Amino acid sequence: MGKPLHRVELRLQERVPLYGRAAITGFFEVFNLFNRANYGLYDITETSPTYGQPVFSPNLSYAPRTMQMGFRVQF
Repeated sequence: MGKPLHRVELRLQERVPLYGRAAITGFFEVFNLFNRANYGLYDITETSPTYGQPVFSPNLSYAPRTMQMGFRVQF
């Protein structure tokens, strides 16, 4: 069994009314805010020199810090 995941995610969002029902919404998101290392897989080959050490996992839950920005237009 691996260690538990430790992730903090943050989303900032702002809605700006334009005219009538129209508006634009911008957002900024950060995943794994504190960039904590999370390991999901461990080397279990007993003859390997890295036996018991964490190895890369392609699962998004174990990814390093990532950010994204976007916007949405409503009318």
